[in-house]
Amino acid sequence: MIIYNTTFHVEESQLQAFLCFVKDEYFPAVGNGAYLNNVRLVRLLGDVGEGLYGYAIMADCEGEAAALKKWREETGNRLLAKLQAQFGTAVLTFSTAMRVVKE
Repeated sequence: MIIYNTTFHVEESQLQAFLCFVKDEYFPAVGNGAYLNNVRLVRLLGDVGEGLYGYAIMADCEGEAAALKKWREETGNRLLAKLQAQFGTAVLTFSTAMRVVKE
């Protein structure tokens, strides 16, 4: 199984708008696909910088890397473009795909 994680660093002034975006746009789009499941939003506990909040959206991908690649092409890239258009540099992101080695 692959875990797909996208981390967000959000400027304080944009926090409420970002959380609305996640609820109204991101979660429905991720949850409607056939590739990702067990989607969850978590708040980062570590320091991400003054005036910034850290969040991550984590999801499981039961398929192999090809399934995750399809999700990025069909949904992920569109979501990222929407996020960048709405927030610009007030919300910075990076994504990581991880393979579960042992449970």
